[in-house]
This record gives sequence, structure tokens and C-alpha cells, in this order.
Amino acid sequence: MRVDSGQVVAFPTLLTLWGLRGDGHFSSFATIEGGTTNMNSLKTNWMNKAAIVMMIAGTATTTMGADDASALERLEAARIAFENARAELQAAQAEVALITGKEVEVDTTTASASRDVQPDTEPETPADPTSWKDGWDFSANVGISGSTGNTESVSGRAALSGERDTSKYETSLAMAYTYASADGNKSTSRGEIALRNDWLTDSKWRYFAQGKYEYDEFQQWDHRLSGAVGIGYEFVKDDKHELIGRAGLGGSYEMGGTADEKFIPEGLLGLDWKYIISENSTLKASTTYYPSFDDFGEFRWVSGAGLEVVMDKESGMTLNTGFEHRHDSDPGSGFKNNDLDYYMGLGWKF
Repeated sequence: MRVDSGQVVAFPTLLTLWGLRGDGHFSSFATIEGGTTNMNSLKTNWMNKAAIVMMIAGTATTTMGADDASALERLEAARIAFENARAELQAAQAEVALITGKEVEVDTTTASASRDVQPDTEPETPADPTSWKDGWDFSANVGISGSTGNTESVSGRAALSGERDTSKYETSLAMAYTYASADGNKSTSRGEIALRNDWLTDSKWRYFAQGKYEYDEFQQWDHRLSGAVGIGYEFVKDDKHELIGRAGLGGSYEMGGTADEKFIPEGLLGLDWKYIISENSTLKASTTYYPSFDDFGEFRWVSGAGLEVVMDKESGMTLNTGFEHRHDSDPGSGFKNNDLDYYMGLGWKF
């Protein structure tokens, strides 16, 4: 369409080109010279309409000299049409985004610009380590206390723990030694090493095997070996909470001291709980019940909890505190049923 200088173009004709219905809204069709053209693409539709709005504005300005009043009316009508067009353009953008998954951005000076909106992608899962020696996260912590003067005493604890998690396995290793003396006499000397491996499945069920060695100079036995195999179930497992139940069969063997030095078949019932309090704090707790199948009614019960707080991420320094309670229904003559160890110390993650 060409507009000569001073030529007045009827505004209804241009609105017809735009596709304005009687209700004040815009149609998806435009009538041009008596023919009807269906805009199959939303993007083509709003681009054509934007161009027509520019034609309306241009027509209004070129006819100002012929009739000022009519020109002002046409200019106001063009402004209203432009506002309506912008509203419809925003609606068309929303439709395009809904249908194609792409967000269309329009430069109002050119009425043409678009970019694809890439959907958020989940971070890639790290590949499993190829060697059993790789993929471990270790933590070491130490604590010491003592006194001198009327009473001479010293106590200390050192521990090393490690975890290795892959898509198929969860492995944990724990070693600890505790020593204490009072007035030059040893009162505590205990060490232990524990290893457990979980085989994961595609469901909440898992299989596990575990073994443990204990050394204690102040028990009926000096050395104890124990182990078990069984199944576990993930009652809760998400980014912050984890609760796993376990059931299995195993046994223990005690040596040294006045121990009977025989194998004792045992069952296993346990719960492991972990709660990530914050980015820097983690709380863990566990309880395990070992009923004896050799002498029904006798059992061992081990429970504990620990809190780890990362004090410096760069160095990996942590503050660790916790306790462990051990109960033996038949500890032997002259020995107590319960032992309680508690600790606090500094640690390092590596």
C-alpha cells in the first residue's frame, strides 16, 4: 500500500487489515482487498500485525496537513490500536511458549527477535570410580583431656572414618582408639575397627555385610570378632534425611582373658539415621540389637550418636562430639553390663 502526500486513507480500512472485530478485540485473520488469509503461525501473525500498526502510525502523520482534527483522531486511534496490539502480542508470546517450549522476545523497534529458552538440566551424576581405592571421603578427629596436681589423669581418643558411595554400593569404614589413666594406672584401653558394605538395588531394598574387630583390656575378653549379613530397607532417604532399617544373621567370637572362646550365633536388628541440619552440620545416630541364639534371653545392644560441624571449609577442620553406649546382658563375673563412652574433639576432612 502506498500513501501519497496529502492522501487520506480511511482508518476502518486499516483496522480491517489489522483484523479488529466489533467487540474491540483482534481476530487471527486479516482481510486484504476482499480476500481472507489464515495466519497459520502465531509468530507470522503478530509480526504482520506489528507492521500494520507501523503503517497506521505513518498514515496518521502524513495526513496531518489535510485535516488537523481528523489526524489527531486517527493518531489517538492508532495509539489505542498499538496498545491493543502490544497486549495481543504478549498473549501470542505466551501461547508460543506454551506450545513450542520457546520464549519469544520481540524488539519493539524491529518487531523481530527470538531466542530459545533452554530448560533447566539436572547436574550430571559423577561417574563411579574404577578402583575400590578411589572415591573415599575420610575424616580424622582427635580429643585429649587431663589433669595434674592432687590427681594425675589423662584421657584421649583418636578416630578415623571413611565413606565411599557409588551408584551400586555404599561402604563405610570406622576405626577408633580410646585411652585413659588415673594416678599412673591405666583405666581404659579400647580399640575397634568396623567395615560395612551395602549393595544397592533399583528399589528401597538393599543387602549388606559387615564385620567388626574389638580390643578391650577391661572386659572378660581381650579380643572379639563379629559379623553379620542381611537386608536393609530405606524408610526415608532424601537430601536431608535418611532412615534405614536392617535385619540379619551373624555371630561373634571372643578370645583372651577369661572368655569361653566359642562362636555365638546372633541375630541383628538395627536402625541407622542421618540428618543434614545445614550445609555445615550433620547429625548421625544408630542402634543395633544382637540377640543370642546360643543362650536365648541374652543379648548385646550398641547405640550411639555423633554431631559433626564444619568450622573451616578450606582446611576441612571440623568439631566432633558424640557418645556410644554398649550393653551386654552377660558381661561375665565381676564386670558391669553397661559401658558409656563420650567424646569431643577436632577433626579434619580429606
